[in-house]
Amino acid sequence: MAASSVTMACLTSVSVVKVPDSQYPSTKRHCPTAPVLPSIQPRRTPYRSGFFADFPNAQVHSRCAFAQASSSRKIPTLPTMASLRVEDEVVEPVTNIKFPKSTIAPGASTDLVLAGAGVREKKIAFLKVKVYAVGFYVDPKGISSLDAWKSKGTSELEKDESFSKVLIDIPVEKSLRIVLARDIEGAQFWGALDEALAPRLKAAGAGAAGEQALNSFGDVFKNRPLKEKTVISLTWTQPSTLHISITPEGRSPSAPDASIDSLDLVSSLYDVYLGKDPVSPSAKASVVRGIFSVA
Repeated sequence: MAASSVTMACLTSVSVVKVPDSQYPSTKRHCPTAPVLPSIQPRRTPYRSGFFADFPNAQVHSRCAFAQASSSRKIPTLPTMASLRVEDEVVEPVTNIKFPKSTIAPGASTDLVLAGAGVREKKIAFLKVKVYAVGFYVDPKGISSLDAWKSKGTSELEKDESFSKVLIDIPVEKSLRIVLARDIEGAQFWGALDEALAPRLKAAGAGAAGEQALNSFGDVFKNRPLKEKTVISLTWTQPSTLHISITPEGRSPSAPDASIDSLDLVSSLYDVYLGKDPVSPSAKASVVRGIFSVA
């Protein structure tokens, strides 16, 4: 009992100390407020694996939620993602994939400037799967050839096939930069691209030469696994050469993996993204909005 009494006395003396009335009649000193600890709350977010995943699974992540301190002192807020964004990058909003505002694509001889970017989605059953983000880069010296179209609205230009044709055929270096949003087999990637490209080549009357160029294009991707964040550059140098480069995340591209000389192939390929019925409507809309701002 004596030990208990001593303990209670110590605790009392720590929590409240009374100053003699002769000096400060009504002052009490309290111990500091205990630190606020984070509470850990589980959060369930959808998780899908594989390119053709049909059913969402669940994956549990942890999240720290800090209770508000009782003190009136203001705690500085952390900077938002927008304030952390690097000035020389553009973020595609659906995939959150970043695109540099300018780049020298493999096979190109000069800096190319980003005109716009969007997402390529594949519908599987009732689900829309984000496959990759794609950006269109162009040598700004060629933009002056589009001046006659500036007076038209963007919604009108998106539907104007004549403008699409002029945009595709700008006689300067340009590049399509594809960044994968998931792991995918090269054969699957090529199969989806070939599905959109082959009919355009046929409509262009490419014949046997076009078929041969198409097969050479597909050989670059077959039997080649492609990991998430892999960068695929499809660069068009004048007059008719397509340079293909596949660069894993974190590596710097060097020389192209392959180069194919075929005007029918390269113009049909760019029509897949910028022509009528593009595989990424959001990319084309972004390019139409941004093409006149390229400097």
